[in-house]
Amino acid sequence: KIMKDSDWQILYELHKTHNITKAANNLFMTQPSLTKRLQAIEEEFQIQIVERVPKGVVFTPQGELLAEKAGDYLAFNKDLRDQLRHIGEKKQEVIILGASYTYSKFTLTDILLEYMREHPNVRFEVQTEQSHLLFYEVCTGELDMAFLKGDYTGPVKQWVVGKNQACVVSDKPVDLDRLPEMPLIEYKTNDRSMELLKKWWNLRYGQEMPRGRVYAGFIDNAWDMAAKGYGAVVCFIPEDYKKPGGVYLTPLCYADGTPLVRNTWFTYRNTRCTAAMKDFIEYVEENLVIK
Repeated sequence: KIMKDSDWQILYELHKTHNITKAANNLFMTQPSLTKRLQAIEEEFQIQIVERVPKGVVFTPQGELLAEKAGDYLAFNKDLRDQLRHIGEKKQEVIILGASYTYSKFTLTDILLEYMREHPNVRFEVQTEQSHLLFYEVCTGELDMAFLKGDYTGPVKQWVVGKNQACVVSDKPVDLDRLPEMPLIEYKTNDRSMELLKKWWNLRYGQEMPRGRVYAGFIDNAWDMAAKGYGAVVCFIPEDYKKPGGVYLTPLCYADGTPLVRNTWFTYRNTRCTAAMKDFIEYVEENLVIK
């Protein structure tokens, strides 16, 4: 097991707040997701990091050391990136761009290829992550801008550049009234997307959405498993997703017929904006934003 950058951010933020709920909110995560990652870190190092108290948490001596190293690591990582970026910018203008996995896989490549044909002096460093982490990194200045899924609020500017319809992906037509009887396939997604799907499920069936029979990892792996009959995938379909033969998409709607959709946002901070960033922002506004 290897610690992720997001794990160091969790330790750093939790040490600042000494409160799991506040730390989760600051990182745009759900409390269960943060708790799960904290438990994974404890398991990796075979230690207890925090103890719960009525007003939050207190760090154990081992936890204090980890939190201190988290601050050192994040500061080092940022300084290293800044220095590397400074060297690179002497030769060409660099934009550090975040994108969710599905947007990066199905949509972003065509956008960047078209843009770079007209702007050969611009280089993109694309970082793919879950949307709540991308939003956090835009807010903290680690990313210049990002394309992300789901609705987040913070000190940023953002525009809707896509809307994703929720569907059931399966190897045969699905009767939605019988969907709770079908085995589900779980996959990696951001908290806000899963919140929307779980809320729809609760409204439709009057019960919590069950855990999947199998965890597939990335969403396209889940679709492959659905096509082979392992179960159904309840998910949002990317803008440029090409449905393969033999796979059925059953759209999800609310009781009044309104489609269940998720927004795709272009998000950025306007605090430090190079000429290259301004030009790309204008390009997005003119060509991608849904008016």
